[in-house]
Amino acid sequence: MRVEQFMAEAPACCTPEDDVEVAAEIMKRLDTGIVPVTQGLSQPSTLLGVITDRDLCLGVIAAGRERSSIRVGELMSTKLTVCRPSDTGEQVVAHMRRAQVRRLPVVNREFELLGMVSIGDIVRHKAVKSGKLGKTIAATCEPAKAEVAKAA
Repeated sequence: MRVEQFMAEAPACCTPEDDVEVAAEIMKRLDTGIVPVTQGLSQPSTLLGVITDRDLCLGVIAAGRERSSIRVGELMSTKLTVCRPSDTGEQVVAHMRRAQVRRLPVVNREFELLGMVSIGDIVRHKAVKSGKLGKTIAATCEPAKAEVAKAA
């Protein structure tokens, strides 16, 4: 099954210039932990990064910063793992496993955001065999190598 058959289309986005409160409000309203950051808000728009609930917690709360003075661009992740609409469910879970992520932006050749795909989408649409999915979920739950090194 191809990603375009089960991805969430036209996800809510924010721009690097937005206050982090805009991203947090989108997360709250849509019950999601990730918001794509695009060049503009028109669809489609070039994907520049993503901001996660973890980015907000570490970059605002844990850092003791005033949230109204922080822009999304300061905290967003720009090292991205993405997939294409023509990718198969198996290819997507392989990307997720390697990057240790549970959600991926779906982009076209011009790197314009078309949608988002999550492990939940894959499960709901039975896009891969359960054995591969179980291995991917286990891999995404492993501590990141950089975090392990810091703890030592």
